[in-house]
Amino acid sequence: MPDIHAFSPDLKLVLACARWPLDEAGRQEIARCAAATQDWDRFLAWVERHGIAPLASRNLRQAGSTLVPKSVCGALEERESRSTRRVLGQITEAARMTRLLAEAGIRSMMIKGPVLAALAFGEVTARWSRDIDLLVDSQHVEEADRLITAAGYRRFAPDFDLTPSQHSAFLHMRCQFGYYSDSRDLILELHWRLTSNRTLFPLDETALWGRKNPIRLGGIDFQTLPDEELFLYLCVHGGAHVWFRLKWLADVAALLSRLPVNVIEGSAARARALRLERPFHEALLLARSLLAAPVPQPLLAAAKGDKVARRLADAAYQALNWRQSPGEPAETPWFNLWVSWQAFRLKSELRYRWAEFQDQICSPEDWARLPLPPWLAFLYPPLRPISWIARKFSAALSR
Repeated sequence: MPDIHAFSPDLKLVLACARWPLDEAGRQEIARCAAATQDWDRFLAWVERHGIAPLASRNLRQAGSTLVPKSVCGALEERESRSTRRVLGQITEAARMTRLLAEAGIRSMMIKGPVLAALAFGEVTARWSRDIDLLVDSQHVEEADRLITAAGYRRFAPDFDLTPSQHSAFLHMRCQFGYYSDSRDLILELHWRLTSNRTLFPLDETALWGRKNPIRLGGIDFQTLPDEELFLYLCVHGGAHVWFRLKWLADVAALLSRLPVNVIEGSAARARALRLERPFHEALLLARSLLAAPVPQPLLAAAKGDKVARRLADAAYQALNWRQSPGEPAETPWFNLWVSWQAFRLKSELRYRWAEFQDQICSPEDWARLPLPPWLAFLYPPLRPISWIARKFSAALSR
C-alpha cells in the first residue's frame, strides 16, 4: 500500500482528526501533525472536502492542542453548529416522513445519516449528513413517491416525468429517487435497493426486513439495517466510490471500535457468502492504516493476504488525495470515469461485471435528452454506448 508519509501535513492532520474515539495516541498524533501544518486554509478545505467538520471540531477540542490557531477552531465550531442544526432538522423531518409512509401501510428504514451517527459515534450530531435516506419495499415505490411529492418535496433525480414503462425500467436500473424541499432546505433520497447493480449486494429483502434494527433518536423510534448488514453495506458503499470522502471511512473505523467482535465476524461471514470479500477487506485495510481502527487480527491477516483488496486500497489512497488537492475530485477531468472503471474490480464474477457494464452504460436521463415515442423505445439500447461516450467526454472537456 502507498506510504501515508506522501500525504501533505495538512491532510495528515485531517486524518488524525477523523479518528474516533480519540485516545492518548490519537491526541499525540493530532499534536504532531498540527506542529507540521503551516497552511491552515488548506486544512479547512480538506476538512470540508472530506465532510468531517463536526468530528474534527470535537477532536481538536478534546486534544486541546495550542498549536491550532483559534480562528481555525472557531471556523470548525461554526461549521459544527450548522451541521448540528441540520441534523436535528433531519431527525424531525425523517420522523414526519416515516410516519406519513407508515400511515399508508409502507414500512421504511432510515439508513446512514443520524442513525449511523448514533450507532458509530454515540452522538447524532458527531457526523455531517447531506440528506435523509429512507429504504422502502420496492412494490411501494410509486405510492411513496406520490406521498413524498405531496408532502412538499420536488423530485430532482430524475427531474422529468416517467411514463409507466420508464418507471418500471428506472426501478430495475437504479436504486433511488432524489427529492428536495425548498421550504426546509433538505434533501431526501428514497431507496428501494441498496445498490443500483442488484448483483453487487444481493441481500434477501424478506430476511432483511425481518431483522431490522430499532433505534431511538431524540425520543423518536426509527428502524435501520441490522448491524452485520449495515457494516458490510458501508464497506460496499465506500468501495463503490473508491473512498474518495474520508467521512465514509470514519464511519467504518468508529463502528470497528463500538461493535462487538462477533458482529464484525458476522459481517465477514456475510461478505464471504455474498462474494464481497474484496470491498470488505479493503475497508479493513484502510480503517487500520489510516485511522488506527481496531481490526480483529484474523480478519486483518486475511485482508492483507487479499491482493486485489490491497490494489483497491491503493486506489483509495489516490482518491482521498486526488491530485494532492483539497478541491472536489468530481470537478476534475476523468475522475468520474476512473471511479467507474474501479467498480469492475469489486467482484470477479462475469455476471457482476456484465451487470455493472449495463448499469454504467445505461442512462435514464437519455429519455429526457432524446425523447422517443414508445414505438421507437427499442432504439435506446443501441444508442447507449454513443450516449455514454458523449456524456463522459462532454463532462471531462467542460472542466
